[in-house]
Amino acid sequence: MSELGNYLKENREEKQLSLDDLQQRTKIQKRYLVAIEEGNFDTLPGIFYARAFVKTYAEAVGLNAEGVLTTYKNELPSPQSENVDLPSRAERVKPPKQKAPAKSGNRSIGTILIPILLVIVIALILYFVWSAGDSPNTDNTAEEPQEGSSYDGPTADDDEDDGDEEEPTGEDESQDEEANNETEDNEAESELVLENEEATTKTYTLTNADSFDSLLIEMNNEGTYVELRENEGSGTIEQNYPPFNEDFEPDVSDLESLYVRIGFGAEVDTFTVNGFEIDLLDTSSVQVIEVLLESENE
Repeated sequence: MSELGNYLKENREEKQLSLDDLQQRTKIQKRYLVAIEEGNFDTLPGIFYARAFVKTYAEAVGLNAEGVLTTYKNELPSPQSENVDLPSRAERVKPPKQKAPAKSGNRSIGTILIPILLVIVIALILYFVWSAGDSPNTDNTAEEPQEGSSYDGPTADDDEDDGDEEEPTGEDESQDEEANNETEDNEAESELVLENEEATTKTYTLTNADSFDSLLIEMNNEGTYVELRENEGSGTIEQNYPPFNEDFEPDVSDLESLYVRIGFGAEVDTFTVNGFEIDLLDTSSVQVIEVLLESENE
């Protein structure tokens, strides 16, 4: 057992924590915790995990994580011993599948259909040109006045009929204004309002919304975790923990509130709720984002 592992184990036992308790607290698998205590860092997924897991272990048992990393840096694997070229986001996108070449039978059908379609298109063009040529003559004939007819100006009877038309009253205008105001209220847009910010917790309210349409979290590093709960008291609905190979985009349409917990060290590129972007706090500690719904009728 290494000096670092022995030191961490002694502090864990002083806290009367079992490996299962520590696993629940740190979200690190038990076999990795055993490897840290025995100094078998080669069994961890990589150098980043070795340092991140030791830091999490130290914080969980009440130690100064940075001090532990500095004191026992000689036991930890050096970053120069591993040089892994991670593919870029663009390189991770799978190329589109190429369609299989059409069979010879399909080619024969296409050869026959193309001339037929051309004939149909030409026939339609000729029909529309012919129809357009006849239409003006018909309209002009209808508009020509008959010989001997004359136009008399508006008569007194016509003026009386025009005067009988009702003008809109003030009551009608007020009803129109109320209808317009109701339409504007119904079309009120949603807004994401920051209600409270305390330590590493932010609370938002999504106004004029009856449900959550989407939750998207894009990260570019591993070694951390994301948990989604409906509220602080309920159990985990969905969790994403290393390896973090895909964006975190769970179905949240049935939830009445969101409670998102992000582990320390997370490098978050995008965090959106219903398309609204959320700015995170200090990534060196665990962060909590809570979003509440406020419908239009409330």
